Amino acid sequence: MAEIWIKVIGKVSKELQANFYKPLNSESLKGNELVLFCTYSEYDIPVGHCFTKIKTLDDHKEFNCKIILRNVSQQLFFPLEEIPHGWKTVCKFEFIDGSIPKEVQDLPVLKGWTATPYVIFA
Repeated sequence: MAEIWIKVIGKVSKELQANFYKPLNSESLKGNELVLFCTYSEYDIPVGHCFTKIKTLDDHKEFNCKIILRNVSQQLFFPLEEIPHGWKTVCKFEFIDGSIPKEVQDLPVLKGWTATPYVIFA
């Protein structure tokens, strides 16, 4: 079976994040949760999916982790049960190992889907 992955381009700005409180159940995030912009998905990825790797493209690093897709929404601010194939989404992720890796923390804060450096959750 092919590896399922999603390209994560940045953290959702505080101003925009308020629009996603209800659809992402994200009004009070735990220290190991983030709301992130994801680009076009090549897969249908259901809520609850566990990603087990982070890949960086600038320095070609890859490391193991556990990241659970907790909630999914999009630009019209309604909840989805999955990341649909071909869609850009805003997603809440939980980092199971407790801390958010530096490569993810260093992603830019964005107000929309823009071209930026990115990491891949696989």
